Amino acid sequence: MTLFDVVSRQRRLVLLLVGLVSIAGIWAGFELPSAIYPELNFSRIKIVAQGSSLGARQVVFSVTRPLEEAVSVVPGVTRVQSHSIRGASELSINFSPTTDMAYALQLVRARVNQIQGSLPADLDIEIERLTPSLFPILSYNLQGGDPATLYDIARYEIKPLLSRVPGVGRVEVQGSDVREIEVMVDPARLAAAGMSYADLADAIRRAVTVQAVGRVAQNYRQYLIVTDQEAHSADDVGAVVLGSGLHVRDVASVQVGTEDHVRIVAGDGKPAALINVARQIGGNTVAIADSVAVVMAGLARRLPPGVRLKPVYDQAALVRDAVRSVRDAMLGGAALAVVVLLVFLRHGRITAVSATSIPVTLAVTIFVMSVIGQTFNLMTLGAMAIAIGLVIDDAVVITENIARHLLLGGGRVLAIRAAVQELIWPVTTSTITTVVVFLPLGLLQGVVGQFFAALATTLTVAVLVSLALALTLIPLLAEQFVTAHEVDASVTGILARVQRALEELGPRYERSLAGVLDHPRRLAAALLVLVVAGLGLSRLVGTGFLPEIDEGAFVLDYFTPGGTALAETDREVGIAESILAATPEIMGTSRRTGAELGFFATAQNSGDIVARLTPRNRRSRDVFAVMDHVRDEAATAVPRLHIEFMQILADVINDLAGAARPVEVKLFGESLDTLEAYARRLAPDLEQVGGVEDLYNGVSEPSAELLMRVNEAEAGRIGLTPVDVGSAVSAALLGMPAGEIRTGDRPVAVRVRAPDSVRFDPLRLRALPLLGGPARRVTPLGSLATFESTESRLSLERENQQQMIVMTADVSGRSLGGVMTDVRRVLAAHPAPPGVRVALGGQYAGQQEAFRALLLVLALAAVSVCAVMVVQFESFVEPLVVLLVAPVSFVGALALLFLTGTPLNVSSFMGLILLVGLIVKNGIILLDFTRLRMRAEGTALEAAIREAARVRLRPILMTTLCTLFGLLPLALGIGAGSEMQRPLALAVIGGLALSTPITLFAVPILLVAIRGRTFTLPPGGS
Repeated sequence: MTLFDVVSRQRRLVLLLVGLVSIAGIWAGFELPSAIYPELNFSRIKIVAQGSSLGARQVVFSVTRPLEEAVSVVPGVTRVQSHSIRGASELSINFSPTTDMAYALQLVRARVNQIQGSLPADLDIEIERLTPSLFPILSYNLQGGDPATLYDIARYEIKPLLSRVPGVGRVEVQGSDVREIEVMVDPARLAAAGMSYADLADAIRRAVTVQAVGRVAQNYRQYLIVTDQEAHSADDVGAVVLGSGLHVRDVASVQVGTEDHVRIVAGDGKPAALINVARQIGGNTVAIADSVAVVMAGLARRLPPGVRLKPVYDQAALVRDAVRSVRDAMLGGAALAVVVLLVFLRHGRITAVSATSIPVTLAVTIFVMSVIGQTFNLMTLGAMAIAIGLVIDDAVVITENIARHLLLGGGRVLAIRAAVQELIWPVTTSTITTVVVFLPLGLLQGVVGQFFAALATTLTVAVLVSLALALTLIPLLAEQFVTAHEVDASVTGILARVQRALEELGPRYERSLAGVLDHPRRLAAALLVLVVAGLGLSRLVGTGFLPEIDEGAFVLDYFTPGGTALAETDREVGIAESILAATPEIMGTSRRTGAELGFFATAQNSGDIVARLTPRNRRSRDVFAVMDHVRDEAATAVPRLHIEFMQILADVINDLAGAARPVEVKLFGESLDTLEAYARRLAPDLEQVGGVEDLYNGVSEPSAELLMRVNEAEAGRIGLTPVDVGSAVSAALLGMPAGEIRTGDRPVAVRVRAPDSVRFDPLRLRALPLLGGPARRVTPLGSLATFESTESRLSLERENQQQMIVMTADVSGRSLGGVMTDVRRVLAAHPAPPGVRVALGGQYAGQQEAFRALLLVLALAAVSVCAVMVVQFESFVEPLVVLLVAPVSFVGALALLFLTGTPLNVSSFMGLILLVGLIVKNGIILLDFTRLRMRAEGTALEAAIREAARVRLRPILMTTLCTLFGLLPLALGIGAGSEMQRPLALAVIGGLALSTPITLFAVPILLVAIRGRTFTLPPGGS
């Protein structure tokens, strides 16, 4: 009993199962979460420690080094990088890809807790595992009021509502001003009262603290006794009694103010509060955005007059556009493939039978995706678009063979049975060769491995489903709807002429093959020419890392020279904002100074601007041209402002992966002066490298400092130590927390400090009175300490506990590989001085690592395919012949990449890997029929292969053209997100177009040259 007999007998069960799973797939299509990328896991943990007032060098010794030493011993750590700035330290810890990151996070937190007692007091330490959920998918500006009011509305009215939206993770609110009760002390009065700033803060804190002091039962009720001292206003704080009849208002002025300005947040150049919404892991980006939009629309009606919400970044818009463009590519590819089928199969009914495999395969694939936890994203949707040309292959081969057997006569059922039975083994093995090329992808690690694992998984599911349908559903539909009449040739019309031309191709090909079988040397010469051409093209084709897509938004990172005041940084950044506002493609901006997108320690002279562009169909320039325009304008208008451009998603992925910039030159050494001198020597030549943009030489700008040197002897006379003096000055200048007041449901912090006229005047600072000793003797600060102006480095970088300088740059208008070749040439022309070590990092290091892994994957894919063919042909000769000519087909892929200006990146490399399976597929179809004739009839090799050439040309052309036309819409790169799959589609189209004539001629010639014309197989044997 054959497979067709079993399927035909259980046709109702087969149709029921296919129908149910297809319906389930359609339902899953409406329920699957949508995101721009697959769920990515990164083996990185970041520590941000801030709250200190130390300079960068002191931060290294007091904070950074202890943290580095603590976390470096955690199992699985491969690299520890640190970035120390004034008052903060940021550590990035990389782990091996196989590390259990949840457990690693626990270990890192435990190690930090062990040493926290030795770190400076009041240090705020955050430890987070880096995931995409740390970065926003939506950003809104709240504009139209004073900064403090905007922050309060965003923090206490909008954030709680957004936090309740299903799927929403972090909701972060950033603003320039945060309300605070300012207790601005008169230093002379406070000293006369015999109190320090710490004493005053402690007195206020004790007075306004609410305590539960007991319980009492009375009249059958339980009463909780609570002290009624809660403060509700600035007047309540001013009325706090200090003793001796004094109140707080007698030694200080108390008013509602704001925290010290350490950051500025603006929207479209005006004060704003910024609301960032991140999704939970596994959240549906589109559904979250829709829900948030509904909440925001309701809030907009209740906002105070003049206050409005404006969307600045919406990742869901990109997701929607990407889904739409991939959908259109799928529909276009499917339509083109059906047209190809109609031309070859002559009639609509048998064409419809073959085309049925496309929607059914996609529906079943979506159902399987939902079962295994996949989402709709650029990679899985791209895989489905790629699969359009592949999933129809098996159905085409089966249908064409059914049509051929129907033309031979003998009854419909017998013809279908014979056609299916004849192709079970070759169709199965040819499909398996497509699947096995993806098995070694498990060796890929990091972002690349996760990106293309989703693509490979979806594509594998699709082709396996298509195989099952080709062997079950397609024969059943053919049995039901296809008769000999449906495969008869057309009599008249254009279609008839096309069909006659196609019918003549088989005999012509057979004659051509017979004519060249005697000339293997000519074939060898032609293949040698192709190999030489391929070597030449490999040098001409540029190389890159991940494809860049037009996201419709970009982020502009900036910093001013070290030590620049916040007001001056604000002025310079305001000029850049005006340039952005004047750019017609930009709809809106949000700006942070002293803060950044993501999880970072940020100095006051740095920040970022997020710019949102109009939709692609409403602008003439792409995002890269807009960034180049803004870069040129800003460089002219604000030369002191260093600016780096990056698209938001690319920036997020690079930050998560630890490769922030395309070009990174790391300089390690003991002497920072030597490193900086070498960096300054390299910078002019690196700036001249074509394609290099936004070069930063890595030299930390000097930052102004006022050194306070305490005279220990003088301080000791009044009973103070240098630490006591420093603490007293810190309390006056930075302030002391003194509890909080509660207005409604909103807490407002209370801070005690000196007035601004004292804090910001160096001359009055020397007159600051200090209390010393048990006698509380008043002494001016100037008699205990001297002040000296100096400069120090703004930031210090370290990697694996070695100090370093990192020179970074972006790449524009040229391939990453070409730029790095010139960068290496510059480094070779300027040898590093003694004691300096040079290393290349950034995206280039990631590219090199990915290419090495992909080369291994390519080799293992070839071995896997060879193993499948050895099983099928029970010989090494046929597999080796097919695989020997396969690499020559890569020349076609390189040629098309070169002609279209597309670099050889990870996506196009994946196309080469896929090519291995596709090229072999045609070889299997050709050689399996040859072997079938040799076994069944004892035919000699030459006669069998000529007959196979005539019979199998049609299915080979049909499957090849279906694949090529199915990929054509992707190769055109139309629509959002299409840039991700375009290199893959181009590589497959170029390689497959060249591989088809190579397979049709080179494989038979080589096989005959090796085996001999008269080679035969024993009937039924091998």
